Amino acid sequence: MTMSFYPRIGYVVKRFPRVSETFIAQEILELERRGAAVRVFPLVENDRPADHAWLDDLQAPISPITVAVFSQVWAELGRRCRISSAPRSGIRRAVCVALEHPQGKGRRYLSEALALAELVERYDIDHLHAHFANRPAFVAMLAGLITGRPFSFTAHAKDIYTEPTGDVYWRELVRHASFVATVTEANVRHLRGMVGESLAGKIRLLYNGVDLQTIRPREKTAHSSPPRLLCVARLVEKKGVEVLVDAAALLRDRGVAFECAVVGDGPLASDMRNRASAAGLDERVRFIGPLAHERVIEQIHASDVVVLPCRIAADGDRDALPTVLLEAMACGVPCVSTPVGGVGEIIRQNETGILVRPDRADELALALRRLIEDETLRDRFGRAGRRRAETLFDRRRSVKQLHEWFGGAIDPRDERVGERSTHRRTKESHDENRLRLQ
Repeated sequence: MTMSFYPRIGYVVKRFPRVSETFIAQEILELERRGAAVRVFPLVENDRPADHAWLDDLQAPISPITVAVFSQVWAELGRRCRISSAPRSGIRRAVCVALEHPQGKGRRYLSEALALAELVERYDIDHLHAHFANRPAFVAMLAGLITGRPFSFTAHAKDIYTEPTGDVYWRELVRHASFVATVTEANVRHLRGMVGESLAGKIRLLYNGVDLQTIRPREKTAHSSPPRLLCVARLVEKKGVEVLVDAAALLRDRGVAFECAVVGDGPLASDMRNRASAAGLDERVRFIGPLAHERVIEQIHASDVVVLPCRIAADGDRDALPTVLLEAMACGVPCVSTPVGGVGEIIRQNETGILVRPDRADELALALRRLIEDETLRDRFGRAGRRRAETLFDRRRSVKQLHEWFGGAIDPRDERVGERSTHRRTKESHDENRLRLQ
């Protein structure tokens, strides 16, 4: 479907922009390149704003919500029902769904949804899209019911596998969604199994992508001496960084020359540093801390192997489609990881990298040693990885698909959309003529 009108999309997220969620901001940036008007609605104040240089190109305004006390929320919902019969059924459904929330958070989420609904109406948003299937998607669904706007969401990993919500929650969420995007085939199968055959068709695969025009392979392969390993990860259980530390100790004990950099921060940062120090790895494993995105790409380009020993955490959390592995392949750098979540959909065994079993430091050490000691293999895997990124993980192609799904979810016969489309086309024509005169 070709987009013939200009919808306004409201993105509902927990915080924005987050250092560890560059894929959301970059998705919005690509939508803007395609002509969409996006406004971001974070539910919570940002605790650690990102400072990536390309964020300066983002045009999307950020409109935080302000929540009223529940008595005022209840009165306003009643008032809306009295003044118009059109939204009455949606409001009643929103109230019922909220008060049946399996974690007992319905009142808070209903309050957030009303605040969001007021912003949606103020800024004339046509479609709501949430990232993560927990709180953002639930609040977006309620706001969609209150306002009559369509909504959709993207499901990732933690929001699917760790939230104690149950199949009833998922069926309700998917039933009201125009569509559900999720980032791996494994997620598609899991979600379709929870919602049943009648709703399964709404769940669609949409790989996260990277900007292949910006993220390019090194002009010529440069090998470090000693070979350089890179891990980019939040320092949390599911990333398995302690397994990397243990594998590094094994490599050192076997006389393998290497150095390793760990980029990222998180609640396990002190534990990981202490573990490396206790193993006598202070000269081999350096913890750099978080970096801006462009600096991360520089680190990838300067590395010989990117390693991410993903695992399933005790609470079920896991990686879905780790962005750093996509970026490494786009840079032509081979990867070593584990077949957790969608990682097996990124790395093709012995073609673009090596997969080992989770929590096996011995297997990880062997895989890393194989690549450390074989420059030719590293180059071959790197070239194949770039080709795979171009085939499956091109952000422009992925966002084009998402943009078309938004268009399919919005009724172009809606008078609000039609009037806005005419206005924006007229304005763009005027701007283009003005630039020509200049």
